[in-house]
Amino acid sequence: MGGDCSHLRISKKMLPQIFIKVVGGVVSFSRLKGLLKLQNKMESQTIKELLNYAVQTLEQAGIEDAKLNANLIGSKILEIEYTKLPFYWNKPVSEDFSKDFQKLLNRRLFHEPLQYILGEWSFLDFDVNVGEGALIPRPETEEVLLSAVEAIKTSSLRPDFKFADVGTGTGILGIAMAKYFPKSIGYLVDISDEALKIAESNLLRYSELLVFNNKKQSRVSLIKSDLLEKFTDDYLDVIISNPPYIDTEEVKTLMPEVVDYEPHIALDGGINGLEIIEKLLRQSEKVLKNNGLLVFEHGHGQRNEIKKMLCPSWKILKEGNDFADKERFFILKLLK
Repeated sequence: MGGDCSHLRISKKMLPQIFIKVVGGVVSFSRLKGLLKLQNKMESQTIKELLNYAVQTLEQAGIEDAKLNANLIGSKILEIEYTKLPFYWNKPVSEDFSKDFQKLLNRRLFHEPLQYILGEWSFLDFDVNVGEGALIPRPETEEVLLSAVEAIKTSSLRPDFKFADVGTGTGILGIAMAKYFPKSIGYLVDISDEALKIAESNLLRYSELLVFNNKKQSRVSLIKSDLLEKFTDDYLDVIISNPPYIDTEEVKTLMPEVVDYEPHIALDGGINGLEIIEKLLRQSEKVLKNNGLLVFEHGHGQRNEIKKMLCPSWKILKEGNDFADKERFFILKLLK
């Protein structure tokens, strides 16, 4: 048959030892050729040689930071810290390592996020479990959290203030808040069951840090809710959130690691990306106490439109930019 055969749909039967996971299902001949070469390279190699060839394969597939990706995958399989990998470079590739490495590397070649492949990622000074049901922690959110901590420390809030991490995802913001403020009482809020399961796993991971003094009860609870609907008026002192703020049409154009794997419910902010933020503002006006704080992320270029949404009761404490000097977050104070 004639025609354009530059792409080929493949199945596990065609490459039985590579354990392909096809998302969307289209694989170029050059990618297929690279995978077959990689399979051959698995034999009679040292770990360093295999990692070096894996870097080349990742680069050919358009994966950024290919060396870091290959080395972190290798470290996961060896169950060692990344910094200890050089001590294993000259070891021969075992059959078990070969099979596991093929499986994980192949997932990355199909643009599954490295964080999901590793199963955990770092946020500030601690690691959390990650999975496809929740957004991957990003460094920009660390800046938001640290700015929130500074604002709380300079406020008049009591040490046992109540806060909610709305749209909690992995639970990073709420867990970090509870770690910074050991007498605070927190709620991890999400509408997604998948996200709440991941957040719960992270609560259990740090359960010893999140209990009341001399009590077994946790200071941090999980709540399934559409933003703040489950909270009564004047209940919270602080609300912190990384809400969906990407325009619906723009979501479709995001890099494959995001659009094909991360939950769209945590990305899609509706028309202009501001529908969820406006809803959060209106609900916060009721749920926050007088002098309560609202901290939330937003997209670059949305700041002026968000200002138009603010009722007179809101006082802007900070309009924050990220390390790339892009508009990133607000810290607001409610004066009732």
